[in-house]
Amino acid sequence: MPFVIIVGGPSGTGKTTTATLLAKHYNCPYIEGDDLHPKANVEKMSRGEPLTDEDRWGWLEEVSHVSTQKAIDPSNKSGLCIASCSMLKKKYREFLAEKGKGAEFRFIFLHASFDNIIKRVAARQNHFLKSNMVKSQFDIMEVPKTDELLKNGGKAIAVNCETGTPDSLTDLIVHQLDV
Repeated sequence: MPFVIIVGGPSGTGKTTTATLLAKHYNCPYIEGDDLHPKANVEKMSRGEPLTDEDRWGWLEEVSHVSTQKAIDPSNKSGLCIASCSMLKKKYREFLAEKGKGAEFRFIFLHASFDNIIKRVAARQNHFLKSNMVKSQFDIMEVPKTDELLKNGGKAIAVNCETGTPDSLTDLIVHQLDV
């Protein structure tokens, strides 16, 4: 069965870097979830306004659809697609998997301390989400635990990204995935 692996977590955790490294490792397509946000969402975040659940549903459905189509595309010999998407809440991860007909989903949730993330986001340039938005993400963030974890029969791996290099974190993830 084709697999979609979504790398998530709050802004500044290294979703894009990790997802790119995973796509290189598996020699498969990569979808940048931020590129699929509707213009209204980007404008809202650029003004410093947090997205609501209602703002996110259409975007999450698009991430699920596009990544699933890439995974099941007959020309994609790997049968995998890697995507990046914040997927901060358990219900978002459940929605992504539910909407992705034809592929099995795995979720990699990167997390770190609030202070660490603030420093990372403040150092970034040319991104629509600024450091003042990190608190709103932490307010709603649900790090996968218990039955949601792959080791307990779920679909998720939670990875603290404060220590280690992007390469070492990617190696850790690859060794835990069952794809």
